[in-house]
Amino acid sequence: MYKIIGADLKEYGPIAAEQLRQWIGEGRVNGQTKVLPEGATEWKTMADLPEFSALLPKPVPPMPGIHLGMPQAAAPKSQMAVWSMVTGIAALLCCQGYLGILSIILGAVALSRMKSNPHLQGSGFAIAGIVLGAIALLMFFIGLVIMFSYPQWMQNLPNAFQP
Repeated sequence: MYKIIGADLKEYGPIAAEQLRQWIGEGRVNGQTKVLPEGATEWKTMADLPEFSALLPKPVPPMPGIHLGMPQAAAPKSQMAVWSMVTGIAALLCCQGYLGILSIILGAVALSRMKSNPHLQGSGFAIAGIVLGAIALLMFFIGLVIMFSYPQWMQNLPNAFQP
């Protein structure tokens, strides 16, 4: 005869071994169900009792890379990489020269730190910041070339905004 602790954490029994075997087949108890054999003083799991362990389904080993159980905390993102992308976007929108340079520097330093600290994430942000900063700088230099190549364009620029 046995006593068990059910899923509702209540104690049930005494229960015959045949009844427990039937419940194993029905899936009402499993290898983690706590059992107290008659005459014992210590609770064990069904999987620990040799008379039932052969009847229990074998646990499926977890697949590599998949964590079963409590969710793990996400790896920290490099704030420098995030700021690299933010300054790269701002450089494209308004301040091409200064923020473009800053974006490239932040992205390069962030990638360097991520290489030495593999637990940091965010290399995509850093690469995006470097690319956006480079595009902003390219636009800045193209603007400078146009401005100095066509001085009459700069003289007519204030008139373009007049109603």
